[in-house]
Amino acid sequence: MPKGGPTVQHDEGHTLQKPENCGTAQLGIESSEKTGCTLKPSTASIHQLFRDVDWSKSAVGPMANWDLELRHMARFLLADTSPAVLFWGNQCSIIYNEAYLPMLGNRHPDAMGMAASNVLSSIWDQLVRAISRQRQTGRTETCEGTMLLAENNGYLEEIYFDWKLVPVTNDEGDVKGSYGIPSNMTREVNYSRQNQCIRQLSRLTGSAISVKELWNKLLTSLSYDSKDIPFALLYSLDEQLGITAAPSEPNYPCHLEGTIGIDTDRLIEQEYFDLACDLDGFAPAMIKALKTDSILILEAGDPSFHKLFNGLGWEGYELPYEQFAVVSIKEGDKLAAFMIVGLNPCRRYDSQFCDFLQLVADAVSSQISRARLSEEVARHNELAQRAQLDRKRSDMRFSRFAERSIVGLAVIDMEGKILYANDAWYKFSGLSPADQQNLSWFDSVVPEDVGLLVEWQKKVLKEKNGGTFQIRSKGPFRRGHMYSDYRTGICACYSDLNEEGEVESVMILTMDISELKWTEQQLISRSRALEESEMKWRNYAEHCPLGICRTDGDGYVQYGNNAWRSFYGFGPEPVPDPQPWLPWVREDYVQSCKDFFSRLQWSRDPESVEFQLVNKTYTISGGDATVTNGAYVVATGFTQFREDGTVDHIDFWVTDISGQKMAVKVLTDKMEEAIRSKTQQERFMDMISHEIRNPLSAVLHCSEEIIDSIKRCSAMQERVFDKTITPNSSAAARDKQIVDDVLTVSKLDSDLLVVSPIPVQPMALVRSSLKIFNAELKMTDTRVTVVEDNSLAALGLEWVLLDPKRFLQIVINLVTNAIKFTKTSKVREIVVTVSTQTHKPLPYELGVDFVPRRYSHANRASTTGSIELKDIADPGLDIFLSLSVKDTGKGLTINEKTQVFKRFAQASPKTHIEYGGSGLGLFISRQITEMLGGEIGMTSSPGTGCTFAFYVKTHRCEVPYLPPTSTEPVIRLSRSTSLTADGTAVTPGEEGDINIIDTPQGPSTPLRETSPLSILVVEDNLVNQKVLCKQLRNRDFIVQAANDGRDALDAVLAPSPFDVILCDIEMPIMDGIEFTREIRKLEREGKLAGHIPILGVTANVRSKQISGAIEVGMDGVTTKPYRIDELIAHISSVCSRH
Repeated sequence: MPKGGPTVQHDEGHTLQKPENCGTAQLGIESSEKTGCTLKPSTASIHQLFRDVDWSKSAVGPMANWDLELRHMARFLLADTSPAVLFWGNQCSIIYNEAYLPMLGNRHPDAMGMAASNVLSSIWDQLVRAISRQRQTGRTETCEGTMLLAENNGYLEEIYFDWKLVPVTNDEGDVKGSYGIPSNMTREVNYSRQNQCIRQLSRLTGSAISVKELWNKLLTSLSYDSKDIPFALLYSLDEQLGITAAPSEPNYPCHLEGTIGIDTDRLIEQEYFDLACDLDGFAPAMIKALKTDSILILEAGDPSFHKLFNGLGWEGYELPYEQFAVVSIKEGDKLAAFMIVGLNPCRRYDSQFCDFLQLVADAVSSQISRARLSEEVARHNELAQRAQLDRKRSDMRFSRFAERSIVGLAVIDMEGKILYANDAWYKFSGLSPADQQNLSWFDSVVPEDVGLLVEWQKKVLKEKNGGTFQIRSKGPFRRGHMYSDYRTGICACYSDLNEEGEVESVMILTMDISELKWTEQQLISRSRALEESEMKWRNYAEHCPLGICRTDGDGYVQYGNNAWRSFYGFGPEPVPDPQPWLPWVREDYVQSCKDFFSRLQWSRDPESVEFQLVNKTYTISGGDATVTNGAYVVATGFTQFREDGTVDHIDFWVTDISGQKMAVKVLTDKMEEAIRSKTQQERFMDMISHEIRNPLSAVLHCSEEIIDSIKRCSAMQERVFDKTITPNSSAAARDKQIVDDVLTVSKLDSDLLVVSPIPVQPMALVRSSLKIFNAELKMTDTRVTVVEDNSLAALGLEWVLLDPKRFLQIVINLVTNAIKFTKTSKVREIVVTVSTQTHKPLPYELGVDFVPRRYSHANRASTTGSIELKDIADPGLDIFLSLSVKDTGKGLTINEKTQVFKRFAQASPKTHIEYGGSGLGLFISRQITEMLGGEIGMTSSPGTGCTFAFYVKTHRCEVPYLPPTSTEPVIRLSRSTSLTADGTAVTPGEEGDINIIDTPQGPSTPLRETSPLSILVVEDNLVNQKVLCKQLRNRDFIVQAANDGRDALDAVLAPSPFDVILCDIEMPIMDGIEFTREIRKLEREGKLAGHIPILGVTANVRSKQISGAIEVGMDGVTTKPYRIDELIAHISSVCSRH
């Protein structure tokens, strides 16, 4: 702290030194601490309060530290008898004198030393702007129109001040504070506000031209002084009633004309009331005020306001206004209206307020008479205008009515001459207004009705009264599809009398009813037609073979035709019971009939039910057979609902379906018989296949054993033995082919053949396939020539996408037939021609007649094999590969040509005896050709040989990657099938297929070099068992044999394990299926360790039989006959997975 005493920091940042002995004594005020007495702050004088204030807690600071200027201004302030306030320091702390106390109200004495923003918060925004300017300019500033709410006698009143702010400066000229001098301008502000309202009232009400407008402008003018009159209700009284009338005279009805400060929607109940009837509410006080001719002031708690204010939603005493004034507005001596005014809540009622309200009432009263006069003048003018308009309308009413009326109107004289007629009458009569001078009433009707008009005219002239009658005019009637030769109207004629009561003229009214007349005639005609139609439909219903019935919603019969009654045995008499058909329904159908009727109670769609009748049968006879079945009907119902949703009626149509049921029964019996027949055929074919394939398998295995032995002999021995062995092997192949042809047909019938295209070289494929006939060609001395057409070179066709198995089946069948029928001819020559086209070949291009197509194209299967094919076909490049086989045989007749492509058919009955065969080769070729998207045909004549030709649809493809060890595919005639458990073929072939082997055959090698496999062979045929065991042992397998499933099961349970089991399926004691189930069961129970691969070896070759074997747990199936190499490959495949 600086030396010399305490300092005070000013807003300019200057620090002033103060004497150390500066205190209250220097202000001339003794502290209460010296005197030892304290006064109540609210009652003590301002000087005493000044001494008692703890200035150290205020922003001014302790009195000892006050500036010299502050001490001087404080003394001056306390001595000033006018209200004044000193705003000191940056926070504008206030110090006030005793004259300013009424303006503070209850905020004294706490306001002393407080910041002005807290004490004078309502006007501080105005004051702070002036003080801020003063701090910058150092000039005296004024602030006008500030309003404070001060408490006066327990009420808050608004006080308006104009402030004069004198700057308080130090010696350096810095403004340290502001000396505020307020001037009370409340009375002037109120006068200004009220005078403005009176001026607006005079200006607006002076232009009102009606009392209603005067009331509206009164309320508009008062809204300009919303401070003094924030609320008002204006009621008008009936000007016919005087306020001084006797009680027995009419009452005082009041009507709410408008409001200020409240929505009129809240005053629905207070819009109309009668002062004479509201004795317990506001009316007594109102009548009292009106009779005394003075302004009545009521406080908010006055009981007379309760009913009125409760209707406004102001319940109890929580009203927004403290005082209300009832102001009467008179027109001379009569009361015209009164206002209930809510006064300014921040101003008590005084004489100034009374004068203002009286001025408002007087200003309006002077305008009421003028407004009523203006209103009366306007009313009289309006009445005069209406009277004049009524006269004009009266003059034009008749003419407009006559011209616009759709009724014809005419006036005639005593002799019937037309005096006046409107357009409607001329239109009806068909006459022209231009001829009115020469027209008569009688000219308007057809000649047949003239006498009627004469009669009525005489009657009207004589009796002087009128009547109505019907006439026909000469004009034709046409409207849309309606037409008549004349118009029809209703005519009324009445006499027009003068003052003496004599007939002066006759008025004629004519209404055109042509359309109604036409409609009437049509209704009569249609009613007659409807009656005829109803009779026709009733006759139809009675003779209809369908049962037709109508019931109500409960099932009571309203109508039933003869057919319906005949179903249930009802007679012509009425049927009394509801749902009378239920007793005639068989018991197990009754519930469905009840449900059917229940659905019709709510469903808007037709419903049907089928049921069998009791005690009725349906019988048919054919030949010696008679079939009997139950009688069945089907009932269809449709419900008609009323507008209220209830059932009006239900219509039923009942149809006898006994014949259809009988047909279904007969067809079902036939189908079951056909299924049994088919099953017997399949069993027969399975038996034939099994009994032929088993010995063929032994023959084939023996042939393979002989061939293997020959390969180990010398070259000379090989040539010698080859000539003697080949015929036997060929004979076995032929027998096997017959069986496989039958199985192929069975597979075609079941749609089980699959097309699997792969890339092939067509010429190499054809040449290779012909090599299998070398031995047979040498024996018969037949020459085969293969011709490669120029079209292959022209198209640059080397590789195509084709199923070689299916293709070679066709080729081999055709070449086999050619060799068979050529070997007895003198010239034995066969020409095989291969060609291609980019379009579907026509019959003449191949020189044959195609057989009509019967079968659709086959679906392609994904190619299986070790070679992965990618981008081998372009779908946009279709190639048609054609092949023809021409021989020099004896040829065929026309009748023979029609038989060759049929199932189990040959050219003649002698063909089988002379040439052999099954009659299935060409039938199979035809089906396979059509499966491949092609056609097959032939041409032949007796003695000239035959030409067979076919084409298939293929795709050009790129050269695939092939192993370098093979330059030409080897074709092997193989009819065996080897499938794994997932249905994948081990070797490419199915029963009846041609296997394409990409690598030359060589001697077989054992599957394992380290340790040979242990194989259990389960076979009941001892020949096959011994041959198979020997061949497996020759290939270094450890083999053990079992005669049936029971022996095999005992062998498996022995300590020595087996790597794989070859099991026949058809065996005595325990077959292969049951044996496999037992093995898998033992494995699941843990009695056998691991999984023993089981490979089925069977002569059952149908797909269902093979899949059934795999489903019970076999790991694969190989069909008989098979080659040992194929079996070993299958064994290797199965063992590699386990």
